Amino acid sequence: MARLQEKEIRSGDRIRRIIGILRLDGREVELHLPYYIEIAKISNTSQDTFTLRVHNPLVHAEGEKIDSVFINFVFSGVELFGSCRLVEQARAFLTLEYPESLKSRTKRRFQRIKVDAKVVAELKYRESPESKMDRISVKELPVKYSQLYWEAQRENADIKKIFLIGMREIRSICPNSEIVLYKKNNLGSREARILRKTGKVLYVDDCSSTHSYTRLIPSDRIISYSSFLNEYRVKGVSREQLLRQLQEIIKEDQTKGYSSKVYIPLFSQDRVVGHLKAFEKEGTAWITQEKLGDLLVLSKLLGLGIMKARYVPDIDEFHDSKLLNISEGGVLLRIVDGKNGISIPEGANIEVKFVLGGKEFLMKGTICRKDTEGRLYAIRFQDLSPDEKKLIKGLVEEAIEKYRSGER
Repeated sequence: MARLQEKEIRSGDRIRRIIGILRLDGREVELHLPYYIEIAKISNTSQDTFTLRVHNPLVHAEGEKIDSVFINFVFSGVELFGSCRLVEQARAFLTLEYPESLKSRTKRRFQRIKVDAKVVAELKYRESPESKMDRISVKELPVKYSQLYWEAQRENADIKKIFLIGMREIRSICPNSEIVLYKKNNLGSREARILRKTGKVLYVDDCSSTHSYTRLIPSDRIISYSSFLNEYRVKGVSREQLLRQLQEIIKEDQTKGYSSKVYIPLFSQDRVVGHLKAFEKEGTAWITQEKLGDLLVLSKLLGLGIMKARYVPDIDEFHDSKLLNISEGGVLLRIVDGKNGISIPEGANIEVKFVLGGKEFLMKGTICRKDTEGRLYAIRFQDLSPDEKKLIKGLVEEAIEKYRSGER
């Protein structure tokens, strides 16, 4: 059986032999339908097809217009899975073609159970920027900003005092400046979107030049609007639509009479919680690289004060979901939120809130796999307490024991 450790099995004879052994041993197979997972057993095999008997009599695959389904099972200590074309369904029996291949991975660490369809969950997406806040050392700090530095270093920093001192220094560099802290009602701007996603400085040195809005800046900390436009391009937006977006941005700045502008992210605990906006008017001045350097130092000091004051706004968005299965290691969710365009990236940090077995859970985790079309997200738990692990393990083992004893 050592050969099963190969990454993929493509031999048709071998695949038929494995599925035949599953039938003879009466082993269970997971059937992955678009929105849920069902448990089935192989009841019959032939040269070209095999038939599964599904435990749930309400499964109606043909009615859901499914062309193919994934099967998943453990064989000789290895988890195998593959895609099978649906041939027909007769009552609780589904006939499938053999998969062209079976991919393998090591047996899953934790047992999992299907959850009642009525269990709702809230998924809270915490967006992490690509770049984090640079730490500032005393050696890098201009003497003129030392007062702000020591105020921001205090253990119980006075955020109002820090903002007053900070804005005094900022406006001595650029009179047209403001600090914006994010709330749920001011996250919709394109600039907030760019800063929260990238964690970088958005800088346009010359608002009269179209090139300044899209130029590639040789810096890993400063960007133009090319980042925003590239995000649209990846989504398949046409060149004409991209140009209209750019023209809209430039027109807004021309209407306001800007000569140059900059948005600098403000961090707290490696999250963008607001920004410093500064701009100059045509015919007065420009935000030069030297001015930008000083503004960056001051924004870091403001960020240090915000962090010391433990300010982290509740600006993450909840998405209504349903719990499909759970194990000690994580959960599978389907988002049922009516909003269009929801797509949380793999690796994203999230929180999940649900009630199961009469207990309320608020768990942190990361997205380890997803099916965007089916709005399915597999979430791996992070930092579970011993009590939480024990409670979930108990719920899973209790459900498995009921299943084995015929209590369904």
